[in-house]
Amino acid sequence: MERTMTDYVMTLDSASNAAYITFNDGTVAKTVDASDYANVDLDKDGKIIGIEFLTLDVPDDLVDSLILFDELKDESELLNKLIETSRAAAGN
Repeated sequence: MERTMTDYVMTLDSASNAAYITFNDGTVAKTVDASDYANVDLDKDGKIIGIEFLTLDVPDDLVDSLILFDELKDESELLNKLIETSRAAAGN
């Protein structure tokens, strides 16, 4: 099932203070190092499957690294909300 950028599933791992946000079902063909704090999983067509936050202690400018992906370029507000929500849920 393909999701829109506003239709996602967030999985928090409080033990490791990390999170994964799934936007699309599918098989990961490639993982791109977006920054020291996040990886972006892509399918064989280059569509974003999900974003892995390696830690929720991320700098506020992490979104600047993520919006370099075409699918995310207009999603900075959503990404900031996702990071905020992840931090709040993890107690940060």
